[in-house]
Amino acid sequence: MKLFDMAWKDLRQSFRSMTAIMFMFVIPILITVLFWFMFGGGGDDNSFSLPQTSVALVNLDEGQLPAGLPTGQNLTDLPGEQGFDLAQTSSMGNLLQQILQGQAFAELVAVSVMDDETAARSAVDNQEVNAAIIIPPNFTAALMLPEETAVIELYHDPTLTLSPAIVESLIQQFADSFAFTKMGTVVTLEQLAESGVAVDEPLMQEVIGVFTTAAFTQAQGGESLVMVQAPPGSAASDNPISQILGQILAGMMIFFGFFTGASALQTILVEEENGTLPRLFTTPTPVAVILGGKVLGTFIMLLVQVTVLMFFGRLVFGIRWGSLGPVIMAAAGFILISAATGLFLASIVKNTRQSGVIYGGVLTLTGMLGMISIFTGGQTSPALEAVTLVVPQGWAVRGLQTAMQGGGAADMLPTLAGLLLWVVVFAAIGQYRLQRRFA
Repeated sequence: MKLFDMAWKDLRQSFRSMTAIMFMFVIPILITVLFWFMFGGGGDDNSFSLPQTSVALVNLDEGQLPAGLPTGQNLTDLPGEQGFDLAQTSSMGNLLQQILQGQAFAELVAVSVMDDETAARSAVDNQEVNAAIIIPPNFTAALMLPEETAVIELYHDPTLTLSPAIVESLIQQFADSFAFTKMGTVVTLEQLAESGVAVDEPLMQEVIGVFTTAAFTQAQGGESLVMVQAPPGSAASDNPISQILGQILAGMMIFFGFFTGASALQTILVEEENGTLPRLFTTPTPVAVILGGKVLGTFIMLLVQVTVLMFFGRLVFGIRWGSLGPVIMAAAGFILISAATGLFLASIVKNTRQSGVIYGGVLTLTGMLGMISIFTGGQTSPALEAVTLVVPQGWAVRGLQTAMQGGGAADMLPTLAGLLLWVVVFAAIGQYRLQRRFA
């Protein structure tokens, strides 16, 4: 009961503080609302415009589409849902070029065709275009032949993040539209070989032709041979504004959540200087119970903060946080590490005069470092991703992003393990130092 009494006392004091309320709820929500207006969320059509990306396209594809493909003007399943004349299409590279130059993406990309890949890279280096797409000679073969692979090179200005991401997304959509051609071919040939059928070149070409024809038939509104479904628990939103705001609100929740944990446990220093904590130590109440009560109050405060912000984001902005299980795991890990970090900082700070500088500087620096992936829109290198995990905020961000991207409980386990390791280390050091300090 003493432990709960300590927690209840700290909760009442914190929720009576207007400063605490501002940092816990008001500022994260205001920042998210600000971005909502920046992206046109307050407009009548609830949409926003993206800058046009200038692209130099080099089509080196030497492949040939199989004969007998169905021609038509209504390829509805391809990116952009615009008709193309297959009679005038010689290869997959040529089809991709037509799509990027079509009216469907005219507002997003301005494509200029080049014959030389060196000239295209030079155009990017000289800032004449934002990016260059280089389609390899075996692109058609890679989308059809089982053992063939190819890489489309996207060469872009390293200072740009959003524009290359848009172009990469368009190329990925195109490749995904015909991915089942290769998957169906591979599976069919494997099954034929396992059943004892001799797989020779004519049979292979026949299978490739069947699935390629089916791909174009599906694009013209026919029935698909392969059903593609989102993985269980996938929470991807179709609204780009909701996706962006979800990342922003998640980042703000983590950034200010660590301040909540630190400021809540800063009451240890305040009560020490006011003399109320030494008087409490004269009672039969163990030091561990006193510290445990303050940590419990901090945990409940963070739980309220996370719950309110998540419900607000879901109801107001339509943010999909993910499946319930992974979201609970991510939120629990974040709450635990925020409280443990607050306990650790309280143990190394001598007084409240030091706490302002250390808390503000350390938590701001580590928070910004941990949110690099949010600032860059997820376009980070593996090395930069590793840098974010140097601080606990980076692990918290990774946990929420995994849940928001549709990850399951198994996907959350590595991140949760990393968070719990930080929790154990910080909690052990903080508990040990404070018990020695008040022994």
